[in-house]
Amino acid sequence: MEQARGAVSSQPWSEKTGQVSGGGMRFLVLLFLALFPAEPSHAQEVPDLAFVSEYIRELGVNERMRALGERELTEVGGNNQLAALIRSSTRIQLELGAQIYKLSVIHLKPPFEDLATKITKFYKMKIECHQRLRAISTSLLSRPHRGVDYGALAAEAPKITASLEYIDRSLLEATPLIFATLIDQKPDKNGKVSHLIITKAERQRLLVALSLHFGQKMDLENQSYIVSSASVLKSYLLQYKCSDEP
Repeated sequence: MEQARGAVSSQPWSEKTGQVSGGGMRFLVLLFLALFPAEPSHAQEVPDLAFVSEYIRELGVNERMRALGERELTEVGGNNQLAALIRSSTRIQLELGAQIYKLSVIHLKPPFEDLATKITKFYKMKIECHQRLRAISTSLLSRPHRGVDYGALAAEAPKITASLEYIDRSLLEATPLIFATLIDQKPDKNGKVSHLIITKAERQRLLVALSLHFGQKMDLENQSYIVSSASVLKSYLLQYKCSDEP
């Protein structure tokens, strides 16, 4: 595991997200990917490639839901914000539950056999946070009840959003390890690990998926933690040679 960690170096990132524009064709492609996502078995893909392919898809979906929820909150006011928060958290909970299942059927070889499980633990933590946000928002929308400290409930929400940010940051910091599953640990003639276990065509499919999901967001100076994770993956993919390259 330490060798795999050492094969990739850390990358700088920013913490705020920006906006990105896209054409009609890109929207249709993303809609297709969302409605008909590739199953984690990926037929003829090796488990490591299937794992990274699925993780890129999950990053894309999670970023779209994050941005959508953020936009909905800014477009409405008053009690409508609470309803928007309930709607957004529900969507995210359902999607994270599906992602946990998809990752659970992917089995990586040592030293990465526990990596997918660790990621799902973060997802479960996010589900708990969104469940609490839904409960708080529902209480604030309901008729007042004696003995309920609504001020304390409202004050709890920023703490939960801070926890969600911390989880996304932790996943960002795990991105080099996620990419390391694609590194061929066999040293080259210079004694360095310089190749991936995937072909040029397979790497290109990963790069295309990143481009479709994130587009110009990966070029922005200020990025969300999720977009930064995608940017790190893209950077690493371009740094290594593929299995069918000398």
